[in-house]
Amino acid sequence: MRISTAAVLTLLTSTALSRAAEPVNNEYFESKVRPILVANCVNCHGATKQKGGLRLDAKAEFAKGGDNGPVVVPGDPAKSLLVKTVAYEDDTKMPPKGKLTDAEIAVLTAWVKGGAPWPDDGAIAKEAGDKFDLHARAKTHWSFQPVRRPAVPELTGAAKSVAANEIDRFLLAKLGAAGLTYARPAEKRTLLRRVYLDLTGLPPSPAEIDAFLKDESPRAFEKVVDRLLASPAYGERWGRHWLDLVRYAETHGHEFDFEIPDAWRYRDYVIRAFNADVPFDRFLTEHVAGDLLPPRRDPKSGVNDALIATGFWWLGEAKHSPVDSRAEFADRTDNQIDVFGKTVLGLTISCARCHDHKFDAIATKDYYALFGVLSSSRYNRADVSDPVPAVKVLGELKAVRAELAARVPVTKAEVPSSPQLGAWREKTVAFELFGPDWRKRWDADGLAFRPGAGEGFPHSGREAGKLIGALRSPTFTIDKPFLAVRTAGRDARARLILNGLQLIQDPIYGGLAQGINHGSELRWTVFDLRMWKGQPAYLELIDDGAGWVAISEARFADTLPPGEAGPQVPLPDPPASDDPELKRLRDRVRELEAKIPAPQRAPTIRDGTGLNEHVFVRGNHKTLGVEAPRATLEAFGQPPFSGPGSGRLELARTLTDPSNPLVARVIVNRLWKHHFGEGIVRSPDDFGRQGQAPTHPDLLDWLARELVAPERTTGGDARPWSLKRMHKLMVLSAAYQQASRTTPDQAAKAVTADPQNKLLHRQNVKRLEAEAIRDSILVASGRIDPKMEGPGVLPHLTEHQAGRGRPGSGPLDGNGRRSVYLQVRRNFISPMFSAFDYPTPFTTIGRRTASNVPAQALVMLNNPFVIQQAELWAKRVLAAPGSAEDRVRGMYATAFGRPPTQDELAAATGFVAEQSKEYGRPDDPKAWSDLAHVLFNAKEFIFVE
Repeated sequence: MRISTAAVLTLLTSTALSRAAEPVNNEYFESKVRPILVANCVNCHGATKQKGGLRLDAKAEFAKGGDNGPVVVPGDPAKSLLVKTVAYEDDTKMPPKGKLTDAEIAVLTAWVKGGAPWPDDGAIAKEAGDKFDLHARAKTHWSFQPVRRPAVPELTGAAKSVAANEIDRFLLAKLGAAGLTYARPAEKRTLLRRVYLDLTGLPPSPAEIDAFLKDESPRAFEKVVDRLLASPAYGERWGRHWLDLVRYAETHGHEFDFEIPDAWRYRDYVIRAFNADVPFDRFLTEHVAGDLLPPRRDPKSGVNDALIATGFWWLGEAKHSPVDSRAEFADRTDNQIDVFGKTVLGLTISCARCHDHKFDAIATKDYYALFGVLSSSRYNRADVSDPVPAVKVLGELKAVRAELAARVPVTKAEVPSSPQLGAWREKTVAFELFGPDWRKRWDADGLAFRPGAGEGFPHSGREAGKLIGALRSPTFTIDKPFLAVRTAGRDARARLILNGLQLIQDPIYGGLAQGINHGSELRWTVFDLRMWKGQPAYLELIDDGAGWVAISEARFADTLPPGEAGPQVPLPDPPASDDPELKRLRDRVRELEAKIPAPQRAPTIRDGTGLNEHVFVRGNHKTLGVEAPRATLEAFGQPPFSGPGSGRLELARTLTDPSNPLVARVIVNRLWKHHFGEGIVRSPDDFGRQGQAPTHPDLLDWLARELVAPERTTGGDARPWSLKRMHKLMVLSAAYQQASRTTPDQAAKAVTADPQNKLLHRQNVKRLEAEAIRDSILVASGRIDPKMEGPGVLPHLTEHQAGRGRPGSGPLDGNGRRSVYLQVRRNFISPMFSAFDYPTPFTTIGRRTASNVPAQALVMLNNPFVIQQAELWAKRVLAAPGSAEDRVRGMYATAFGRPPTQDELAAATGFVAEQSKEYGRPDDPKAWSDLAHVLFNAKEFIFVE
């Protein structure tokens, strides 16, 4: 492709962006750096002792340094004494009793490289008298105060006529006090493109623009808003915003980037929930405890959406073979608490992992109260499909099996009692001798182990071998060298889940997963537990295919069981026979089993044994402190959870209780942020003291209260907890519909009165996110496929994207699917997305970076996908009738939602003519492809006014 530099400069303005990485900020210090300092340094460099004159427990003291001066040169680890000493590079080696782990050294190095941020903890300490007082902190910080419904300001004069709803009255009152008012209303084309991209992430078509321009009715814009909120694309757009919060990914990352099986079902659930406008209180409850609710099924597929919602707990990173599984469990649970706290409450709860929160009303005991809730829950790859069709078949199957059994009686298994085995049994501790009441203790999941399947020991193939299910024991503390379980089965597995570890892999943990494939003979399956004494674990039997599994007993022992043959258990398949009637029954069984629908699996959560956790002193899982009863944050004034399960349902109820001061404020602020470019609270994931105070606290409270208990009707809608109603309220405000440019006089006033536009004297210009840029390109080229849901499309990988766990490379254009349907693989993120600030999915990202670096321009100029789509757009343009000028007008309407100016029209047609000469023939398709490519690269294409 040969493009004239002069011609490009006539048409092109480009922007760029670098890959998003974990931000090194105050939160990074509190959650990662301070715990290392507390655990390893403050004994010798704290309040009571300062060896070498160095104190590392307070910002002011740290800044002074020690006898040798400052220990950190911000931004330069190589020149920082702290990094050198912990890396054992100098003669002075700290800590002296043993070197920090490589991971800890990496954290400190990254912190120094990132400027060594340390929040101002001096004022807080003085305020509290150096004593942590949770309730005093809660009483003095705005976000912990009850949500109230403030009076809506009364306006007079011109401001009164400008206001479209209550939002405007709050905003205009503050603007008026500052001597400002709104900018003029946005031009209709600009407004339409803005609301399309805000609500659906897709630009309007030229036909939709024309229709809006011709509609001069007072409700023209409202009708557009209603249509967009009803569009399936709305759920895809706003579902992606939510996926940013829950660190959505389809792989675990780390060394091999193992897949999270069926994670895409959670993504589809989120999209469906937004499109259906599931009330936000229900949406949250499903996330936290959907497994404990009556099913809420998707009308189309029948899947249990309430259950699928719980998969968000498991979307984090995970190691496949950690050296210390208990430490890995603590880290994964910390990530769950971190994501939950930021997403739902706007609080950095994880900063209390090692000590009482340095700023907010969160005690370490609060952190471990939530930790106990999660450690009392279990991962479950559940069948989320509607069981009714299968149950109907099983009813008939049961009758046929009964008739078959009457003709060929089935003998029950006998427990062998040889002297050798009897002597061994006497020395063991019986974990379970299965009888008729085993269901009271063991967690049976799926139709295969459903209640009523039979008495005696569990057997997943009694009714049909095609059924799937899992059986899980109570949680126990390992105190014997061996666990022996007596099993039979085909194509099944027994797994010991140690510290919640799901990626059971060699070289350390391979023995914790054992296949069961020895048929109807009961044999001992033995787990060697000697490495993990004192740690929590549970046993699970998994039948997730066409096989089956049965278990007759489980025992803890000091020695291995004697090796001897066991008895036979009933086979799930009917016996073979030449008798015509038996053959007919046997064939009927086969026919009915074939009718059982295939399972639809999804990662979900399930209650386990309800156990309280102990505080990990200084965050060390090997040093246990006081017990922390399962509960929500103490500042919310709710009692500990008293039920036998995890307490997740009780936790969900504390969140959605109207008295909760944070949940409603946090979500309406997130909506506001996406519509106005910045939140009323500009730190959307942190409503604590390290975050920013609201610019309009009364407006925030009014919106939060209006969400929970509406007093106004928006377009005939007064449903509580409706996010679509809140969207409509915001975009129908005059504030949303104002222009992003203001008059010179207003701009001059704003320089001093509102330099950061916190008062919203104009609308903010917003850069499109990576996905919206790609989707807009697909719309322009005509390649976009509106198909919804289903497994994600593999990402297209470059030759430079190598490493363990590398999947096969997907199609360059992702089959035309919207970006939300491209697989999110932690170790293989799309380079194009990375350039445009796609978030690394490690924690909640409620505010993406919007940087402007050369990498963006390079991507838009050189990325094969962009070039490919430019060529497709050119073919589409050339296939339509019209002159060169008509084609250019159509391309500008598609790209920017407006016609070209006369200068732009002349420049674009001249550019095509010049390029056609370069290619050697008039009106060359390559020339039009070059123009399409240039328009993709224009700043106006990726920015929204």
